[in-house]
Amino acid sequence: MIDFSIEHTLGPLDDRIAQTTKPRHLALLRNYREHLLAEIAADTDAIMKTQCRDPHYHFYGAGKGDTGPKGHAQVRGFYDQIFEDGYNKLRYVIDRFIIDDSALFFEGQMDIVFPGLALKAMGVAVDDERALYVYSYRQAAIFHYDAQGACTGEDTYSDGALTKDRIRKLT
Repeated sequence: MIDFSIEHTLGPLDDRIAQTTKPRHLALLRNYREHLLAEIAADTDAIMKTQCRDPHYHFYGAGKGDTGPKGHAQVRGFYDQIFEDGYNKLRYVIDRFIIDDSALFFEGQMDIVFPGLALKAMGVAVDDERALYVYSYRQAAIFHYDAQGACTGEDTYSDGALTKDRIRKLT
């Protein structure tokens, strides 16, 4: 069984925060932590408070080029859709974490729980739209920050598209 507790995802980040002494790095790590908490809590307003006025996201890995939202309205809409469809239950297993004054980089496994109905709406065939499914994949992500410590965007790279072959039904 996959541990989707918030402690599992936040534990390594909290350890990193505890070990960090550089104020700029602490500010970025805390911004990222607020972002994660807001995403798990399905709070679009709180996520947008961690962003600059005009964030740009870049998503790669589905074989379609960059599919990320651009600008405040699209990024807000992206999160609103995730929360409306109910697939904000996630966890990271981070293998590598790097920070500098302008960005965070991490890579590892990402697990996301999707309601069958949401997958069906995305065009992914499921045998039970009332069931929950988990999509596990390898991800590398870069979160970029401005001089004030607000996130200016995310660049994420995954090892492939969300397909029926890459999900498994939760019992």
